[in-house]
Amino acid sequence: MKEKNRESITENILQMHTKLSTEFEEKGQEVESIGYYKDFKIKNSGLAISDAYVVKLKNSQDSKAIDENEQKQKIIYEIRDEDNNLIASVNELGEIQFEESYLESLKEINEGYYDKLTLEEAEFELPEELEKDDIVLSREEIEERQNEERISDISKAIGTKEINSYSEMKADQTPMFDKVINKQEIDPNSRVTQGETLADMIPEIKEKGIVKVGVVYSDYSKGQNGRFSFVGIDKNGQIQTIDSLENTQGATTGQTITSINSRDGSLVEQEQVSGLVRINGRSTTNGQEEMLSVRVGQYGILEVDYVRADLSREKSERYLSAPIETKNQRPTSREVRDVMDKNRNTEIEGELERAEGEIERDEDTQLRNIDDTASNDELTPDEVIVLENGEETTIRKEAAKAKVSPEEFARKYNERGGKTPDEKIEAIHEEIEEEFGTPLRNR
Repeated sequence: MKEKNRESITENILQMHTKLSTEFEEKGQEVESIGYYKDFKIKNSGLAISDAYVVKLKNSQDSKAIDENEQKQKIIYEIRDEDNNLIASVNELGEIQFEESYLESLKEINEGYYDKLTLEEAEFELPEELEKDDIVLSREEIEERQNEERISDISKAIGTKEINSYSEMKADQTPMFDKVINKQEIDPNSRVTQGETLADMIPEIKEKGIVKVGVVYSDYSKGQNGRFSFVGIDKNGQIQTIDSLENTQGATTGQTITSINSRDGSLVEQEQVSGLVRINGRSTTNGQEEMLSVRVGQYGILEVDYVRADLSREKSERYLSAPIETKNQRPTSREVRDVMDKNRNTEIEGELERAEGEIERDEDTQLRNIDDTASNDELTPDEVIVLENGEETTIRKEAAKAKVSPEEFARKYNERGGKTPDEKIEAIHEEIEEEFGTPLRNR
């Protein structure tokens, strides 16, 4: 086979992997390998398929199928043509199911040939040895090649010659992620503030069909913000610039910000970030701006925070940030999201002033020591509460467990200050159980 053809087949395998990964992830499976066979024979059937692509699948680690019969019915192989059309599937019982459209096409091409086939006796079997024209790539090999192509495309898009690390974040769908030095995911449906997601803040993400957002670090200071840049990847795997994220004027590397580093606001301290980018269209006439910051965290993982700025203050006292939920960071609490939400907390001047004094005394503080937002203390029945284990609940759900009205449970919750949501909820359930003399949640 000519080298050009081999490259074309490899590229087809990479594209097929990208298209199929999300589809099978939703079914609790993942692509383990994809093989190209110039002439793939179906045992005992008399059928040989030219230019066949065989996709091998396996159950993903987070598969929740518990019924053994259902598990056995899962597809473990698919045979596809070069245009990614399904020819046949093979389940865990070894049963081959041909697509009707494929069988119809065989009849149209050569009905005599079709009549001689014994498809009812067909058995699926991979060849023991590859022929010279055959290619099989494992998932790791596919992802490594995809990553090499992705890094090359990103380098061209942001004008750098060398990229040292690259973190990806979910931005609109749930695709499979490439093998990269650092992995980071942001779910578009997870709140950055109490009222908005990343896609809400940056409409360009949806407009350009961007499904992943990447943070790039390079030795060359040619990115949006010195060595850091944000890029988008659309559903076709193409690199898209994110023009809504703009380099802030002046040097921002090493800028000190007041950072809420704990998910529940139990730690607020001064930290230095490696870069800041402004979210265009989010500034106000009174000097309030919204940004994203980047820092190199533990083990070299790139961390991204959402930042609110009061530009009327000194540089060292103008920024307040909180982490964006990623694969490596659990979601922040409602109290933290409320402080960062400009619709609920229009000014951050008071928080910054109090933080300065608190941090000077003890090097760090807690959100409750600097928070002056009344709405943080008043939870309504249907607002989401994020628990320590990452699960979500509401006052209405907890009230139903306790068999009291949502208003009563909300009143008890809002009267309890200085505790985590888990502690508040547990204490309220215990109080109600003692009052009624029966463990209501277990009734």
